[in-house]
Amino acid sequence: MTGTPFAVFAAAAIIILGVFATVARSASANVDYAKANRLRLLFFASLGAILLTFLALTLPGLPYPVEASTPHRVIHAVGKQYAWSLTAGPGPTLAAWDRDFSPLVTVPAMTAVEFRVTTLDVNHGFSLYAPDGHLIAQTQAMPGYMNRLRVTFDQPGTYTVLCLEFCGMSHHRMRGVVEVK
Repeated sequence: MTGTPFAVFAAAAIIILGVFATVARSASANVDYAKANRLRLLFFASLGAILLTFLALTLPGLPYPVEASTPHRVIHAVGKQYAWSLTAGPGPTLAAWDRDFSPLVTVPAMTAVEFRVTTLDVNHGFSLYAPDGHLIAQTQAMPGYMNRLRVTFDQPGTYTVLCLEFCGMSHHRMRGVVEVK
C-alpha cells in the first residue's frame, strides 16, 4: 500500500519535469501562438475531463445520508472539564451543571441517533468507542458551536465516550457512557 502513493508521486514528478523540459526547449524557438493556444485548450479540456471523472466516481461515496431524515433519537453531549453530560433534553449550562449533569444515556439498538455536541469551556474531542474498544465515530466539541454526529448502533452493549483533545490534567477521566439495549 505504501508503494502506490510513491509511484503516483514519481509518475507525476516525471510528467512535470517533461513538461518543463519541453517548455524550456521551445522557449528559444519561434512560437506558433495558434498552435500553443490549441494545446492550452486541449490541456484544459483534458484536465477538466479528469477532474469531472474523479468527481463522478467519488461523490456517491460521501459519508452523508442520501436524504436528510430525522434521527430517531437526539442526544445532547455537553463537555466541561472533565466530564461529558449526555442527555435527551437540552444539555446543562454552567449554572445548572450539578443539577442536570448525566454521564449515562440509554438508546435502542438499530436506530439512528444524532449527537449534538458542544462544550461549555474549551475544545474537546468527542469520540465514541464500541464495546470492543474500536473507535466508531468522532467529532470536535467547541464552545459556542454545535456539531452534529449521526450514528446507528448495530449491536447492544456499553459504548464509551472519551475526550480526544487534551484539555488539562484530568483529561483521561473525561468519560461518558452510552448504553445500547
